[in-house]
Amino acid sequence: MGIRLIKSIFSGVAATLLLLAATGCAGDADKENAGAAGAASNTAAPKVLKVRFYDDPAGFDPSNIFRIENENIAFNIFSGLTTYDSDTGKLIPDLAEKWETNGNKEWTFHLRKGVKWQKGYGELTSKDVLYSYQRILDPKTASPYALDLGNIASMEAPDDYTVVIKLKQPDGNFLHVVANYHQGQIMKKEAVEKAGNNVKWEPVGTGPYQLESINPSSQIVLTRHDDYYRGKAPIEKLIFNIIKDEQTATIALQNGEVDLLMRANRQENLDDLEKAGFKMNHVDNYAASLKVFNLEHPALKDLKVRQAYAHAVDWAAIVKATSPKLNSPPDGILLDWMDVYTKDFPKYEYNPEKAKALLKEAGYPNGFKINQSSTSATGVTESMQLEKEYLSKVGIDLNFELTDTPTYNKKRNNGEFETSGRLLPAVNPDMILFSFLHPDNIAPKGLNGARYNNPELTQQLEKARASADEKERKELYASVQKTVMADLPYLPMYTSNVYWPSQKWVNGVVINKLAQVNFFGVDIQNK
Repeated sequence: MGIRLIKSIFSGVAATLLLLAATGCAGDADKENAGAAGAASNTAAPKVLKVRFYDDPAGFDPSNIFRIENENIAFNIFSGLTTYDSDTGKLIPDLAEKWETNGNKEWTFHLRKGVKWQKGYGELTSKDVLYSYQRILDPKTASPYALDLGNIASMEAPDDYTVVIKLKQPDGNFLHVVANYHQGQIMKKEAVEKAGNNVKWEPVGTGPYQLESINPSSQIVLTRHDDYYRGKAPIEKLIFNIIKDEQTATIALQNGEVDLLMRANRQENLDDLEKAGFKMNHVDNYAASLKVFNLEHPALKDLKVRQAYAHAVDWAAIVKATSPKLNSPPDGILLDWMDVYTKDFPKYEYNPEKAKALLKEAGYPNGFKINQSSTSATGVTESMQLEKEYLSKVGIDLNFELTDTPTYNKKRNNGEFETSGRLLPAVNPDMILFSFLHPDNIAPKGLNGARYNNPELTQQLEKARASADEKERKELYASVQKTVMADLPYLPMYTSNVYWPSQKWVNGVVINKLAQVNFFGVDIQNK
């Protein structure tokens, strides 16, 4: 109280001297500055980042999570045995600090000690890992990712910090399977049981952020998990405001209503933001966007019809005209940065006359009608309209069936469409190839919405995954790519780039090859 009274009487200089004397720092200006900085940091307002979330959330249960926006939330709530370095995309330790393998068939993981669950659920143990994988594999869960763990023959936990997994067949890509993505995300049994049917809205993990609240129509709030094993994240609260309209989201960033846009996908908006000096955080060529042909459709079951469709559309011209920042011309079912990628596969150049000839040979000289399922969240885009115009020139009448996103996802996962689109970010080539091509994954069991089943390709795919010989492995994967592009159950339309524009004061936004941002590395400077 004495100091306060003196401050009210004396000048600012005298008050400062008294304060320095009281704190024992009067004779040391450097200590004074350090103490003042420390006091300021201790009383600074909590750091809050406002992020645009671009669609209705569909929940965050790893067993059935879908779409990139939801996966971004889950990526920051959960952890896997491994994860991906945001800058390089390489596999790095996460919940498992180390591991060893015997011929890629038996894997032993050693867990970090002292990893804490969110919401007071105690310490992570090996039993949590076993429970999470068993839950995915349980037919009652009906997980579309069960096949990703389907190669597991047995699992055991010899102690609280060791997990031993034996596979049916060797898998050189198994570290991808247990990464922090979909089926690899570890859950707490007690939290799942407590949430019951509401589990997708009550996620509990070991990641840097935990769910505080959610209003599915307006906002998702994450708060920092202070017991995260890597330490406290710089930002204390993440507020995801649901803004579906791209123009509205752009204006919100320009007006300072949000700090960061999760995905901006309109070329003109990106151009405006770049000219205005906003940070254009982005990753290029992260995933292939595929046209899915339902092979049970009367017309689409004919290979010549699918080839005609491919030759009828100038995908490169559409990309150039509508979205040169956001997309690149198509180049196969895998990405060229994957180690097993090959360029040696059939190409389908723009050739409308060839398309007409193929349709005539298939018995459709006057073309046919076809419906494409899509989400009303994006509507009929300019690229979709151009595709329709190209197809009309060869006699194919493309119509769009738009539904809300949850309905669209459900129909697509069930294979209830004639044509649709798929974009599956993955670092592991098996994630793409097994998901889309393996018969065990035919919808509704998995993501093989084309209902593609080629026994020879399946055999090659399984052999490639099991091979420990690098040369043989690459040759088999090359053969798979060549075969699937010849059979054409899926048609590559373009490869995608992702932009997350932000205010200048937002640092550390690194988008990985799964189009995810690890918010543990994001910080805010003084505005």
